Amino acid sequence: MLRRGKEPELTGRIVVPGNPQYKTARREFNLFFNRFPRVIVFAQETRDVVNAVRWARHHNVPIRMRSGRHNYEGLSVVNGGIVIDVSDMNQVEINRRRGTATVQTGVRDFDLEETLGSDGLVVPGGLCPTTGIAGFTLGGGQSALSRPLGLIIDSLLELEMVDANGRVLHANADRNSDLFWASRGGGGGNFGICTTFRFRTHPIDTVAYANIGWDLRDLEPVLRTWQQYTLPGADERLTPLLSIFNGLQSSSSKQQSTESFPLLMQGVFLGTAAKLRQLLQPLLRAGSPRQVFVEEIPWTAAIKRIAATQPDSPLPFKSVGPFVNRLLPDKGIDTIRRFINKPPTASVSVFFHGLGGAVAKVPNRATAYFYRKALSNMSLFATWNTPEGAAQGIRWIENFRRAMLPFTQGVYVNTPDLSIKNWPQAYYGGNFARLTRVKSKYDPENIFHYPQSIPPAHR
Repeated sequence: MLRRGKEPELTGRIVVPGNPQYKTARREFNLFFNRFPRVIVFAQETRDVVNAVRWARHHNVPIRMRSGRHNYEGLSVVNGGIVIDVSDMNQVEINRRRGTATVQTGVRDFDLEETLGSDGLVVPGGLCPTTGIAGFTLGGGQSALSRPLGLIIDSLLELEMVDANGRVLHANADRNSDLFWASRGGGGGNFGICTTFRFRTHPIDTVAYANIGWDLRDLEPVLRTWQQYTLPGADERLTPLLSIFNGLQSSSSKQQSTESFPLLMQGVFLGTAAKLRQLLQPLLRAGSPRQVFVEEIPWTAAIKRIAATQPDSPLPFKSVGPFVNRLLPDKGIDTIRRFINKPPTASVSVFFHGLGGAVAKVPNRATAYFYRKALSNMSLFATWNTPEGAAQGIRWIENFRRAMLPFTQGVYVNTPDLSIKNWPQAYYGGNFARLTRVKSKYDPENIFHYPQSIPPAHR
């Protein structure tokens, strides 16, 4: 328990209401949320995080931690509380001899990929360029290299974390191993504030990249064929992605870029373009492709092309990501067609992220990320350009998620949805009970709490 004494001093870059930068500092990526914290601390070093936690405990105010601002429910900002933001902590140190990268948790996904890529290395980061590495990693971390290299947590070797008493902890396979287990898929913000990760790096140079576009009328044959690339036995060197989009162009998003189509397959393959084209022959015969690009390009060029199809600046939205554990039957595909044909808002989309491969080779209980055997993750997304569109978009997502329940299992914790009642099972499956025991050890007073946060186990 933290002892009360002299008031701790806040250090770092401090922003409070009335400061010129407050409006920008409190803004989340999801503009649907509009919250007003008492103070925002942009930490410059671990000591600033320690001081902020102790200050929050002294004043008994709620704490939120923030890296990239991408929490889908805006949970990294809180009214009247303190936001401890690590985005100014963005150094990367590469140790080629050991094959590791030590990364401060304010680094953005794309910046990490570019920094490592310039050295011919990779840690499998996310698809959206502005996502923070902290939340992305703590939730599991699905990437464009998931099938050959696994999740980002499968490359995580060690972390530094500030706990609820302001102590600095280190966790790895041998030290605080239960915390290390929980931090690999247990979600951000439950156990403490991570300040540094150490990752195993992987060599990478050129990759084969595919970009194939169709009109929306080809949804059924394309989705049926695309699924085959996620099955056990499919070539693990290819991580396939599939976007299904309907709606108006959004000025705040690249989701419908000039190189994009309503139906778009992208994929990164660790092999030659000739071999990738051969693998994709069934997909090239599905429907009538209007665009086919299969070339060998630098890895960093491939992730730039993928990033160009993701939202690139803040916007209001609702999204959720259930897992697909088996091939979608015709009834499931018909359900997708029914919802995607009737966008109630400015634009809607469904995004499939192929999993399996190295992800599935790790047992469900080896890390907190439970849904290892899923074939893919399916993200439902709606955005709007008028205030009245919010209710319609949120309702569309909820109805869509419920309609897909017969064909899906669980939900990716990095796509939280506060409307889900049985969220412990949805996010953590059979790992929830163990997570509550880890919570009771490292945060028994439940200082780090928020809607749908992991509670301490009952003693």
